[in-house]
Amino acid sequence: MPSTVIAGAGFGGIAVAIELRRLLGDEHEVVLVDQHPSFSMGLRKLWELAGIGTIEEGSRARELLGAHGIEFVQAGIDAIDPGARMVRSGERSWQGDFLIVALGAQARPDLVPGMAEHAHDVWERDAVPAARAALEALRGGRIAIVVAGAPYPCPPAPYECAFLLDEWLTERGLREQTEVAVSTFQPILLPNAGREGSEWLAEQLAARGIEARGGRKVERFEERRVVYEDGALDADLVIGVPPHRPPAVVADAGLAGESGWIAVDPGTLATGTPGVYAVGDVTQIKLANDLPLPKAGVIAEHEGARVAAAIAAEVRGDPEPPRFDGRGACFIEMGRSAATLVEGEFFAEPEPVVRLREPSAANAEEKRRFEQERLARWFGR
Repeated sequence: MPSTVIAGAGFGGIAVAIELRRLLGDEHEVVLVDQHPSFSMGLRKLWELAGIGTIEEGSRARELLGAHGIEFVQAGIDAIDPGARMVRSGERSWQGDFLIVALGAQARPDLVPGMAEHAHDVWERDAVPAARAALEALRGGRIAIVVAGAPYPCPPAPYECAFLLDEWLTERGLREQTEVAVSTFQPILLPNAGREGSEWLAEQLAARGIEARGGRKVERFEERRVVYEDGALDADLVIGVPPHRPPAVVADAGLAGESGWIAVDPGTLATGTPGVYAVGDVTQIKLANDLPLPKAGVIAEHEGARVAAAIAAEVRGDPEPPRFDGRGACFIEMGRSAATLVEGEFFAEPEPVVRLREPSAANAEEKRRFEQERLARWFGR
């Protein structure tokens, strides 16, 4: 029986697995390997920070994927052998006719001096409770949200964090005595949205009294202090967005391109090794403007669906499916009851085409449906 081994069970890995079972049923064996027993979407981290909902409420056991006929194995991946289409964990190994690498990106606060010690990294699930406790203890002062490196998952998320904290402070009568500032080392707030989109975002932040500045490179973090190349900022609560990097096992396997990420064909997600694909945050796809394709769950999901369609076509001897078109959309929450929709045609030339819709309650509700629909479809509840 033909088989596929998938390394990593995030958006991309799960999408491949679910689609393969839908397209090929019992004709194809699917093995999904991930070190963590449960799945939750990244949006849950900010929801827990801002008191909208908890990570636990949005978590589902990956073993529930067994209802689709997917074999889930909880194991950390120590080695990848692309030529053999094999992954290893200790003395165990899994080999398939096809191999999908969907290991995501790892937060690396160690790359910025003082960041691990002096900034709350709410991009990491285990760090959210401490950040939440620090927020609850705050009685005024300044909150600094600092993008210290790139790439990082979900480019709009630091600004969502600012909007959600603005609302949280307002509801508790703390907003007037609390400054909220967000900064990024990037020249504009949201490079993938272009200058026009970044200016729109800056206007939305300014309307809420949130200071936003681009082009501020961090030299180091100190206790309650961010030291930039062009000055310093004291803060009572520092939330840091660290640079992310691919897991070391990617380079060890010889899969890393010049950038350190896995280079793939943009339309097929194929690597240079036959039968081996990579999807999601572990990859880097350069766009016409030389920026990378954003790292976002919905994009990983679309990539995974395309890879599954390609494998199914090869197994059945059918024509190759349409290429991945680089389209994606996400919601930027402006508070719990309003969100804007960002739609991108990222493979457009000479520049990606990005549209921002006006904020609305309907968009906020749609973001919640986005999570619930996938949890129900993938895990049954």
